[in-house]
Formats: sequence, structure tokens, C-alpha cells
Amino acid sequence: MNKYKNIVWDWNGTLLDDLQVGVLTLNKMLEHRNLLPLTTADYKDNFGFPVNDFYEKIGFDFSKESLHDISVEFVEVYESYEHKSRLNPEAMEVLGNMKDNGKRQYILSALREKMLKHEVDHLGIDSFFTAVYGSDNIYAEGKIARGKQFVTETGIIPSETVMIGDTLHDAEVASALGFDCILYSGGHNSRSRLEATGLPVVDSLKDVKDLLI
Repeated sequence: MNKYKNIVWDWNGTLLDDLQVGVLTLNKMLEHRNLLPLTTADYKDNFGFPVNDFYEKIGFDFSKESLHDISVEFVEVYESYEHKSRLNPEAMEVLGNMKDNGKRQYILSALREKMLKHEVDHLGIDSFFTAVYGSDNIYAEGKIARGKQFVTETGIIPSETVMIGDTLHDAEVASALGFDCILYSGGHNSRSRLEATGLPVVDSLKDVKDLLI
């Protein structure tokens, strides 16, 4: 697998350990609507893109409120818990190792780009990345369209690129962009869902090194 010159990292749930923040955020929103809370396992078994499908699955009623209003609330509640998010404890070592081995590293995220770049800078890891790409809105619609822009603007060669993410959507994005893909089970989707893709699944970011070097 050392053919890869480019590594495209997902952010939330992969490099950023914010699984519990995601669960806390959703449960606060569900509580406001007198809906049943999710366990972490429930969340990992159901979370996906587009998020409006996920919201409907867990009880949100779009005949009573809009995706815009729900998205605004999500951002507000998420940011109130954001101090609980941490960089994945293995991320710094792996990012450094990949950089030392001459890999070009990027982030492609569904998170609003301004917030994404703020978080990357705040955590002191911006120097590891050639470019950071996020969404231009708060609706978490997915990242295939943004990914196509990313490929065009950076000029990277898909066959020399691997994406590392934690959700089924990351597998879909990688497939749409012509990237190979490695999935990480410690984020927002369960291991069983990830394994069903047939792609390599790792339980630790450190295991990525064995696949890429």
C-alpha cells in the first residue's frame, strides 16, 4: 500500500475524537422534543448522511420544523459541548509519521470550513496539511461535491490517494472520487457497518501506519 502519495483525512470522528460530543448534542436536542435518548451504540448504528435522513430515523418531524432550524440548533448545542472534544490521542504521532515519510496530507470534511480551519489551527496541527477543505454551509449534506472541487483544485491523482474516515459516507466519497479507503471504527459508525463495505477497518489510527508505509 506504499503506493500512496496522498492521504485524505476525515475530521470529525477520525482525527477529532468527538463521538461523545455528537451523542450529547443529539440527546440534548431529542430531550427538547420529548424524544427518547440514544445510547452510543444506537448512535453508531444509525448515524449517516444525508443527516436529514438520520434525523427522521431518530424521531425528528420535518412537517413541524425545517432542516435549517435543526441545523442551527445542532451547531449551537455542539459548540456548547465542543470543549469536551479532543484530538484523537494517536493522531499527532500518525500525522508526524506520515509527514516524515513524505506523504502529502489533506482534510476533507462536511464541517463548515471556517470552523474546521479554526479547530485545526487551535489544536496546532495545521502544519501537517497541504490543504484543508470543509463545507460552505451548516447542513452536513455530505462531501462528494466538495471532494470533486478538492480533486480539481489540488490536481491530486486519485490512484495515488487513500482516504481515511469513520463512516459509510467516507467510503462513498472515496469511491466517488476514485480513492482507496481505510475505515476507522472508533468514530461515528459501528465496526459491523464499516466491515460490511468490504474495505479495511482499523480500531486504532496507529494501525494505519502498517497499511501505508
